[in-house]
Amino acid sequence: MNDDEALLVFTFPTERAFGKMSKEERMNVFRRFFATSRYNRLLIQKILVRCAIDSSLNHKVIELETNHNRNYLETQKMIESYGYREEFIAAVKEEDTALDKIIDAYKRRIMKA
Repeated sequence: MNDDEALLVFTFPTERAFGKMSKEERMNVFRRFFATSRYNRLLIQKILVRCAIDSSLNHKVIELETNHNRNYLETQKMIESYGYREEFIAAVKEEDTALDKIIDAYKRRIMKA
């Protein structure tokens, strides 16, 4: 995998720093986290389609998917342990809406073809 295909690592602020932030600042952290996640998913997809050319990449896709999913679940637990579950859920709902819009745009484009 090339350097331009390396998954981004999102580093959350410490619990103490997180607690000193305003609600809007924490929401912006969550938004950056989800943007990083979407970027990483696209990179995983890019490697997945390359498996048709290079089957040795199959294991890399599985490894990246596993790590990405584990990271998300660990992040969710960490945020809940910080005591910001409700704010995280608000950010999740916002992300869900954004993803619905992206999916709908792709669906409309596919249906036209």
